[in-house]
Amino acid sequence: MKKLYTLLVFGLASVAAFAQSKQNVTFKVDMNNYSATSYSAVYVNGTYNSWCGTCNPLTDSDQDGVWEGTFEITADSIEYKFTLDGWNGQENLSAGTSCTKTTSGFTNRFVKLNGDVTLDKVCWNSCDACAQVTKKTVVFNVNMKQYGKSYSKVYVSGSFNGWSGNANEMTDADGDKIYSDTVELTEDSIEYKFQVDGWADDEKLTDGSSCTKTTSGFTNRFAKLTGNKVFGNVCWASCSECTNDVTFKVDMNKYAGASFTGVYVNGSFNGWCGSCNPMTDDDKDGVWEVKLPLPQDSIEFKYTLDGWNGQESLQEGSSCTKTTSGFTNRFLKITGATVLDVVCWESCVTCANTKEKANVTFQVDIRGFAGTFATVNLNGTFNGWCGSCIGMTDDNKDSIYTVTVPLFVGDTIEYKYTADGWANDEKFVGGEPCTKTTGGFTNRYNVVTGDTTYPVVCWAKCTTCQTNDATAFETSSLNVYPNPTEGVLYFNSNTNITEAQVFDLSGKLLLSERFSNNTSNNQLNLTGFQNGLYILSVQTANGTLNKQFSVNK
Repeated sequence: MKKLYTLLVFGLASVAAFAQSKQNVTFKVDMNNYSATSYSAVYVNGTYNSWCGTCNPLTDSDQDGVWEGTFEITADSIEYKFTLDGWNGQENLSAGTSCTKTTSGFTNRFVKLNGDVTLDKVCWNSCDACAQVTKKTVVFNVNMKQYGKSYSKVYVSGSFNGWSGNANEMTDADGDKIYSDTVELTEDSIEYKFQVDGWADDEKLTDGSSCTKTTSGFTNRFAKLTGNKVFGNVCWASCSECTNDVTFKVDMNKYAGASFTGVYVNGSFNGWCGSCNPMTDDDKDGVWEVKLPLPQDSIEFKYTLDGWNGQESLQEGSSCTKTTSGFTNRFLKITGATVLDVVCWESCVTCANTKEKANVTFQVDIRGFAGTFATVNLNGTFNGWCGSCIGMTDDNKDSIYTVTVPLFVGDTIEYKYTADGWANDEKFVGGEPCTKTTGGFTNRYNVVTGDTTYPVVCWAKCTTCQTNDATAFETSSLNVYPNPTEGVLYFNSNTNITEAQVFDLSGKLLLSERFSNNTSNNQLNLTGFQNGLYILSVQTANGTLNKQFSVNK
């Protein structure tokens, strides 16, 4: 009887223990700070339900962002975590934190159970209640142009979305193979990587590279988030932008300007740095070249000499150029490895197809300028109105500054003379016979017809400096009569005349005759000239004298 009683007591105790192990557990998770991806429902998964996926859904009936559910559990302790839409997303919990346990490399929430319990409300991915945090707008970008396999969709996956395979699909709206996705995050740091077609393939990143972090043998991209962040267009599986080798080539065989030592390429890709990208001509054929690794982007560039001692003057509107803020440069859209065609200096085509060049000499009498100056400069469409890059000289100190510039025959040029770069420049009112007004700017203009020496003109005038313009020639004078003339022009001076030249207003030389040191009785036969304005330029013992006259038959 005693034995039967003992068995009966033991059995009742076992039943009581079994009954006591069944307990109602209420789970609560606050999703208010979760903003990584959209989701439909929140679930709890753990050892007690064999991580089943969707068998224990939580609800948020009052729409306050806190999801909860009560489930009967018979275990004394459990590991668990909260998930989204089954297993489409899951918490990424930190090992060693107060509410977690790590088993076989998996870190989950852990709790011991001793009766019915309502667990504290916790924030997603946290052991604590949600704190007030600042949401950060993060823009991910990846360049897929050098990804060599076929794919349908590109995703960004990371600690912020539980490494979901399809939670954050990226888009390529303009079809340039640069994919983007914008996400609002609350995390202070994230690990992530790009993958295609729901983990069909993912980036294989190099351990120790500048943008990565290796955790438990997994190397991912890593970033700290201190505020809104836009990640640059990194190349697939790289910490830097996609680059392609671009080979630049320029033919200097027809260059007729000042001597130079080296040729360089300067552009938006190198900050117009001057001498940081030198070109070479190893075979001495006059074609200089350089190969540079450049990101897939649009660039502006030009060729220069000895850093910035000389530079191309490119024609606005030509086929290979782009004009931005008044600067005309070469333009290239890089879509892959590129070897550019050989082009002639200052041209979009080969030297064989370039225009003929002519040497044009400009002359300005600075005595018409009332201010002080250190240098006189020539600026125009042919040098991009660059300021001080073309200086003029006055070797004989007669106040007439000159410079010779190689220009293309047939080009229409606009230009003006300036002092000290752009500290002072000629001011025209418009309508003068030697000027043209374009877009509100009035400048001198001419058509390049060949090697030409333009006549000396006074600062800001179409004609020579008169007596009231300067004092250097106060003792010299040039008289022209009759003016207008019907065919014969007479002229004299109080200084001996040795040569006379007649120019049209474009600077083209029409007639030249020498004289025997005469001061008077000089004449020119102009019967073949058309009606119009002309400039007579005479050489005297005191220098050059100029006067405008007209033919009117």
